[in-house]
Amino acid sequence: MWDRLLYGGRVITENGVLPRGYVAIHGGRIVSLGEDWSTVEAKDCFDVSGFIVSPGFIDMHTHGIFDVDFVEGDTESIASGLSHYLSFGVTRVVASTISRPLPETVEQIRQLRQVKESRYGRILHGVHLEGPWLSPRCRGGHPLRYLRVPSKEDVAFVLGEVGDVLVTVTFAPELPNAVWLTETLACRGIIPVIGHTEASYEQAEQVIRAGARHVTHMYDGTLGYRENPNEALVMLPGVETAVLFYDTVSIELIGCPVHVPPPFFGFIHKVKPRGKKVLVTDSLVGAGMPEGTILTYRDGRKVRVTQNVIRMIDDDPAIDGNLTGSGVTMNVALRRLKEFAGIPLEEAVAWGTINPASVLGIDKEVGSIAVGKQADLVVIDDDFHVQYTFLAGSLVFHKS
Repeated sequence: MWDRLLYGGRVITENGVLPRGYVAIHGGRIVSLGEDWSTVEAKDCFDVSGFIVSPGFIDMHTHGIFDVDFVEGDTESIASGLSHYLSFGVTRVVASTISRPLPETVEQIRQLRQVKESRYGRILHGVHLEGPWLSPRCRGGHPLRYLRVPSKEDVAFVLGEVGDVLVTVTFAPELPNAVWLTETLACRGIIPVIGHTEASYEQAEQVIRAGARHVTHMYDGTLGYRENPNEALVMLPGVETAVLFYDTVSIELIGCPVHVPPPFFGFIHKVKPRGKKVLVTDSLVGAGMPEGTILTYRDGRKVRVTQNVIRMIDDDPAIDGNLTGSGVTMNVALRRLKEFAGIPLEEAVAWGTINPASVLGIDKEVGSIAVGKQADLVVIDDDFHVQYTFLAGSLVFHKS
């Protein structure tokens, strides 16, 4: 007798969609799936007729949600708040940092390392270092005073202290030492990521050839083309051309029409290979909070929740109102992707499940519904409203 049985719903499996199928779970893993559950016995049975059984969502770029703050929160508050992600169907996250003094960033990552030992620590796959090695012009919500060039001393310090918990590092390819940084990260098994950049085609190509294989929130903080200074109205290729040309590079988009105009979703779906398109939230602490909520960071910076995005509050009119991150949740982001790209639900789901799992190298364990994989599952309706979330086979969220 198995531990749990989900039956009657539309099951998005690794090999196709079962219009009316079942998933059996035992010992935290998927042990059987198919269309005839008449002889399947389980201790707990869930009739999910009319709903969709999907792999748990994976958000590989999030800074926080509600009061969970990966950037400034302490170990206890982050550990206790991770369960918020489960209510939106997210069963794995990569916690993202923001540009701050490097010793402070390293200390924060140490705290995140401790979170992995907590009750819901398995949700936290690792850390994404976003900043300080970014282009000043394309910094977005990253404070200019904290940006740096990736010196060998700084890189050695970061990798020596917290390299074991880093899974992705975003940097601008045009900075000095960018190719060396790419090779250094790749040798450590850390994914080198292009982002917050105005690099030329040639600069982007150099780091791609050196091992860069992902792009942080494309079309947000990445300048793609520029006019040739020597030829009026002649455009020069840039980052966009390079990352679209090389099929080895995956691209992430924020599931928010403010950060990414809707036509880009269908465009990337069409031009990038299967498995190389990823949806993220880039959510900050405050995501999911009521409209107009004002939050103050430790360094005095203030932000406001406005129409599902987080915007800066500043006396400088050049900064006031700038986007710093999104307030979107993963299930809403996937619903928007389906709508904007005009694709079937199961294709949209792949952007938030097996695709990020493949990029992160954890697709043999999670990211799809297949026998032997960990039973990280979410039950949703056609509008991506979450009904149940299962983490390693345990029911961790149930819509009341």
